[in-house]
Amino acid sequence: MRLKSAVSLLSFAISSALLAPFSYANEAEQSIERLSVHGDFRQSSVQQLPGSVALISEQDIKRQHAQHLDDVLQQLGNVNFAAGASRGRYLQMRGIGERSEFVDSINPSVGVLVDGIDYSALGLSSLLDVQQLEIFRGPEATRFGANAMAGIVNFVSGEPLFEQSTSLAASLANYHSSQLSLVHNNFLSDKFAFRLAAEHQSSDGFINNAFLNRDDTNNIDENQLHTKFRYLVSADLTLDAVLNMHDINNGYDAFSLDRNRTTLSDEPGQDKQDIAAGMLKARYTGWQFAESVTQFSVLHADSDYGYDEDWSFQGIHPDGYATTDQYLRERQNYSLDHRFVALDQSWVSGFYLSTQQTDLNRNYGDSFAGEMYPFFSELKRQNVAWYLESQHQLATQVKLTGGLRAERYQDDYQDSNLIVQDGDDWMWGGKLSLDYQLTPQSMLYLLGSRGYKVGGINGEALAKAQDPKNSSIADFLKRYPTFAPETLWNAEFGVKAATAEQQLVSRVAAFYMWRDDMQVNGWVNRGTKFIGYLSNAGSGRNYGIEMENRLQLLPELVLFANASVLQSEIRDFVTEQGVDQTGREQAHAPDFQYSLALEWALLDNLQLNTGLQHKAGYFYSDSHTAKADNMTLLNLKLSYQLDALELALWSRNALDEEYTVRGFYFGNDPRDGYADHVYEQFGEPRRVGISASYQF
Repeated sequence: MRLKSAVSLLSFAISSALLAPFSYANEAEQSIERLSVHGDFRQSSVQQLPGSVALISEQDIKRQHAQHLDDVLQQLGNVNFAAGASRGRYLQMRGIGERSEFVDSINPSVGVLVDGIDYSALGLSSLLDVQQLEIFRGPEATRFGANAMAGIVNFVSGEPLFEQSTSLAASLANYHSSQLSLVHNNFLSDKFAFRLAAEHQSSDGFINNAFLNRDDTNNIDENQLHTKFRYLVSADLTLDAVLNMHDINNGYDAFSLDRNRTTLSDEPGQDKQDIAAGMLKARYTGWQFAESVTQFSVLHADSDYGYDEDWSFQGIHPDGYATTDQYLRERQNYSLDHRFVALDQSWVSGFYLSTQQTDLNRNYGDSFAGEMYPFFSELKRQNVAWYLESQHQLATQVKLTGGLRAERYQDDYQDSNLIVQDGDDWMWGGKLSLDYQLTPQSMLYLLGSRGYKVGGINGEALAKAQDPKNSSIADFLKRYPTFAPETLWNAEFGVKAATAEQQLVSRVAAFYMWRDDMQVNGWVNRGTKFIGYLSNAGSGRNYGIEMENRLQLLPELVLFANASVLQSEIRDFVTEQGVDQTGREQAHAPDFQYSLALEWALLDNLQLNTGLQHKAGYFYSDSHTAKADNMTLLNLKLSYQLDALELALWSRNALDEEYTVRGFYFGNDPRDGYADHVYEQFGEPRRVGISASYQF
């Protein structure tokens, strides 16, 4: 969509949002939408927070029968994801974010928090017991630091309550898919409550392996266990604890030489994760000037990610090859966050400490030669940060908010090729916002913010430069031993408004962002062999509009409408092949997205939900010009409520749209002389299922 159309859309959206409150001016004054954003320092209402935040409630998730984060993200403007694994794992917001992780560890531009625990780069395997998902678009350095340069996803699960309740849910669907979950809340005294949630998901997946005559080589097999505890030590002190366990044993066999859902792999891959994570938080309100919040988190993750690199079997062609690639990662992360929040909410100040170690064992195997080529690396990273945020009421309806975060990181890297590298740098980010409360239900805001992400080491490029087989490209690889931190500047104007009785709720934001030292993932391709590296392009530009609307058309009919427009540009980046990509759109940055959903109460106990989601095509990579096609998905759900029992019939992608979630461009098929093709991983086809839930 051209800029002129985008400006017209912005003008219409702002006019509608600003006029909405006055349409019901004669109504009794009502409170604004009471959806609190837990990820903010002060748990503000989403309608009063200056910034582009989308809040997805538990009801929103059930409306589309979403079972994984992928399903939810399709509903949001200027949000995208990449798979290259059994699930969508790598997130992009406003066109910014990583798309893969192989040899070198990445600092994600878009992080993921689960109840305050950092799951960034691991993905979110389940929506078990979700209370709400908070999608922060744009830099959030003051609050979240280096993992939120472009935004963050904050997962908030159900809180322990001092009451007894149990919920059971089950689903059956095509492709031999099933889901079973239990959520139990209870208390042992008037001071101690706990919550337990468990889930199992399984599916054969959507791939047929013709060589092995199997339909489960890309299967899903996931188990989750979440526990939360709350102890009211005294009137001034509350202790909260979280313990999460994830056992993920998925297959990975997604790419086909025939560029369809039929593979020929003789050694299908795997995408496994064993994650144990915990959090302890203490909130003390006994001080005279402020309350204090101290949170300690720990996460240990073992992952086994691997694939059949040739996507075929030995003997498919005389010129064929047979190699496998496996990445065994062990990640340990410890963090401490302590802050003071003024009793009048006027300021917040705190510090953050974290240490992370990532050990990688890569096993690259050649089946023809009968040899394995192991590689080991160790990366230790320490982060120290101090942050401050202050609010000032300049007038009755005008508020100024300023935030600042200073952070230092230090890296120690070593690997089996005797490469040793150290890196450290100071980074800073922050924000300055001015909001004007036009009416009790409408607000205008101006926001300027700065985000950042750490630099790093190109261990793979340095190792390959030492290999005599790569002498022709060694000089090029040696030019990229490290890559510098990236910074992101964001200027934003937004409108948030609602009618007095919430018939219309609207949020609109227009933004312009510029990236300095933009980190770009480059590839050196020689035949079927790839060497990845990160470098810094001169800069990048990302600008556009995003909005969310909820309209009560009739007492029994609600419309949800989300949309976004995005323009992006790479500047000063030349690929290893000498192609200047300056002026081209950035990867995984669709220029237009929308979603429409209807919630229709047909009868008192019968409800129909429909959802339509569209995403324009986008480039798969910054290094080549292969693109994804446009995507339009239709979701349907019919649910029947009988007291505490709910029954539902649902379908996702009801029209069986063929769409993709990852793509590469190179030659890998010996049958056509290794001619270059676009190879793609497909999203889920038509899903049809039934579900039941019971609460008591």
